[in-house]
Amino acid sequence: RIPYVIEKINMRSYGDKPSSYLRLVPNGLLPAISIDGNFQTESLDIMLNLDRTFQGSNHISMWPDSSSPESSRALSLMRLERDLFSRWCNLVFRPNVGSSTINRFIEGLDIVNKELKVTNSPWFLNDLSIVDLTYLSHIERMCASVLFWSGIKIRGNNRWDAINKWFDAFELRPSYLATKSDYYTHVMDIPPQYGPGYSLPQSQPFARVILGEDNNWKLPLKPFSEDDIEPVSRAIDPGDEAARHEAAFKVISNHEAITKFSLRGAGEPGKKQFQAPLADPYATPNLNYLSDMDILLRQAVYGLINGYENINPFNEISNDVDTINKTKKALLVSIEYLRDRIGVPRDMSYPAARQLRA
Repeated sequence: RIPYVIEKINMRSYGDKPSSYLRLVPNGLLPAISIDGNFQTESLDIMLNLDRTFQGSNHISMWPDSSSPESSRALSLMRLERDLFSRWCNLVFRPNVGSSTINRFIEGLDIVNKELKVTNSPWFLNDLSIVDLTYLSHIERMCASVLFWSGIKIRGNNRWDAINKWFDAFELRPSYLATKSDYYTHVMDIPPQYGPGYSLPQSQPFARVILGEDNNWKLPLKPFSEDDIEPVSRAIDPGDEAARHEAAFKVISNHEAITKFSLRGAGEPGKKQFQAPLADPYATPNLNYLSDMDILLRQAVYGLINGYENINPFNEISNDVDTINKTKKALLVSIEYLRDRIGVPRDMSYPAARQLRA
């Protein structure tokens, strides 16, 4: 294992980068890595450097040697990844998409699916490699985005059986689950990075589910199923109770900051705005409702642990009708502000986020 320390730096679309980071990486690019004081950017270069730098006696290289028969295949697969990425961009981020653009993207997925069947492993090469890691982040985004904007379902679709087995293999690895996002988080953070997505009519039923509309974020929640729009396999479903407890723990462990953050919804937006519509790092929270929001979140945590059926979220607020109505309005807009900004995996896993959103 490689000893490491992670420092989280926001992208430009979410706020200003810390000056301490810009002194080290003047162009602000992410990700970046420092090995013995030497900084490097670009994901592929970083992965290759780590693989070459940290080689113990039991090290299995994650990139084939140039003399290996797999070397030319790895390079070919990397070119295919760029081709699939281009097809995805043309489908999601270009207006007036026709059937030919849809068919080209589907054809690209078919080719990738076929390549995953070349080996006896679930991976592109005989073992997990940098090729898989390069594909992973983009295909994970594709699963969310082409469903949300184009109505194309990848996960749970037998047409792309090898891609689904590939994801299943990743989901057995805790290191992947630590970075795995959910569809809602993806479709919220993709436009600030890539530009707006353009919706096709057939995508609307899927988009409504992903956005929590039509009571999809209302209690009681339906059990997970592998047939869901966003499938959750048994390997990553901890069960409702464990998911609720994770959500409760996350709120409790950072309750003071979360309470104040929520009240940005009833406060004043920041004078400086950024490309991501849900990001407002300079917003001013309305602390007049701090104690009321604290009560509301405590009740939410109680409901996560003990059940929500007997909770009256406003029973500890003033008896004055005008005060109750004013406070309710402020708290409702604040709790919606918080709900819409629960991110996966930044804040918690998808099963836990689903419980807390509801």
